[in-house]
Amino acid sequence: MYYINEKTNMLVALLAQYGVKDVVLCPGSRNAMIVNNIAENGNFRVHRFTDERSAAFAALGMCGEDRQPVAVVVTSGSALMNCSPAVVEAYYRHMPLVVVSADRPQEEIGQNVGQTMLQADALRHCTRCSVNLTDAMGDTAYFNHRLVCEALVKSISPVAGPVHINVPLPDVSECEQSDTAPSFDCQPILFRNALASGAALLTSDFDFIFDDARRPILVVGQTTEPLGRMMMTSIRKQMVVLSEPLSDLTSEAFDGIFSNMPSELLPDLVIYVGDNMVCRAINRSFASIGNLKVWRVSAEGDFASPFMHLAGVVRQTPESFLLQLEAYLKEKAASRNNTMGEHLSDTMGEHLSDSMGEECFDNNFLRAWTVAFAEERQRLDEAIDTQRLSAAATVAYIHEQLEDMEYDYRLHYANSTSVRLACRYATGNYVYCNRGVNGIEGCVSTAAGHSLATDARVFCFTGDLAFFYDQNALWNSELSGNLRIVVFNDHRGSIFDRVKGLAASSQRETFIAGYHQADARGITTQNDIGYIAAKTIDEMHLGVVKLLTEETSRPMLLEVFLD
Repeated sequence: MYYINEKTNMLVALLAQYGVKDVVLCPGSRNAMIVNNIAENGNFRVHRFTDERSAAFAALGMCGEDRQPVAVVVTSGSALMNCSPAVVEAYYRHMPLVVVSADRPQEEIGQNVGQTMLQADALRHCTRCSVNLTDAMGDTAYFNHRLVCEALVKSISPVAGPVHINVPLPDVSECEQSDTAPSFDCQPILFRNALASGAALLTSDFDFIFDDARRPILVVGQTTEPLGRMMMTSIRKQMVVLSEPLSDLTSEAFDGIFSNMPSELLPDLVIYVGDNMVCRAINRSFASIGNLKVWRVSAEGDFASPFMHLAGVVRQTPESFLLQLEAYLKEKAASRNNTMGEHLSDTMGEHLSDSMGEECFDNNFLRAWTVAFAEERQRLDEAIDTQRLSAAATVAYIHEQLEDMEYDYRLHYANSTSVRLACRYATGNYVYCNRGVNGIEGCVSTAAGHSLATDARVFCFTGDLAFFYDQNALWNSELSGNLRIVVFNDHRGSIFDRVKGLAASSQRETFIAGYHQADARGITTQNDIGYIAAKTIDEMHLGVVKLLTEETSRPMLLEVFLD
């Protein structure tokens, strides 16, 4: 007999797929479903222990034989804490002990229900990974699957150690039963530690990642340091690359493409390098693709994928991975050319097209994206009214003028609307942005701090709310003339115009978008900052020239009014 419970079935399936052979089972009612289904499953050697402290140490002893993960399953409440001595020992001995604790549903925690305590993260300080499965609404199955995979991977890599998987479950009396073993279709998320000594990715690794993909896309999010651009030339010849100025790779604007994405642009493989993306539509579009595989590349080996569908993780620095990817694609291209030459000499071209189809990606996919990029660029350029003052016209004009400047400069864009303008019109530059958490606080202060660490000219583009929120950034006598600020003032947070569902709110302007009537003149005066106001397109042009060319001993600010 088996219990039918999604979290239980998924957990048991993944324990088997990650190669867990030995499981120590402790008695209890809350963990009864997990205990029963593991004991009924033929993939495990099960061991009975009544005392959880002894059970956890017994599991630790089993780990010592071949240093493979061994699981111990306990019920809710203090049973979990009885495992803590063995967990601490496993932590300092780098042993892959997997603690699985059943828990009460969230609504029963703190309600004087028996055998109940705060179990989530109870062992966090002495584990390599601690996860708490959820019953929350949304894509719960994928979320729980990713958490269990992450925990099981981190029990052995990059450094072995104990992990804790906490599983809130209903009462066993509420679950359906079946005489048939439950089948749960879930694949393990694979992990490749390419930062280990001598562990550079091999051709076979890339062959495995690409598998039978015909429509791969490389997505490059924000990077801490500018990446070299030369390596991307050969990569772009063979696969689509979606990058934003926050990665320093020559990028194409693509946000608008995702608003109505045709099927011929949908990928079957995404390789995700770097951190946050500005574009949110890409997350929803990729998450909706049923047969998509996503491989995540990061130096930390994190399991982050806003696109869901995570199939594998490569622990590698973005720059090293891209260099190895470039070499792999060049090798594949050379091999394909050799194959083509052999076919030409042996068969005078017969079967040539078939050979190419087996060796390379879908060229129609690459061409379709090339057309989409060009159409998006044309749409954005045509959307700018050169006779009307706008934030887009200002950003485009500044970047056009910066191409003629002979000095070194850095670009900072504040969050919300400003950084989205960078993704459209600053595509040839590396852009700094506090994109880690995407908050508007501190955007100006970050640029001000950068200006103190370089002789280069530092430009900061910000909306009005972000600027007024961080006006104390200018309350500093150390700032000099290399800091230049552009404030787009439309007396509100215009980013909220993009949020569906707010148009009907009568409170949007006042309480949500933060309507105000302030300007930056007084702030610049009290802080000895040069001030330029622009309320027409001509005033903006003149102000930009002054902002870019005039030498001053103190910072300068251009405020563009967009009423």
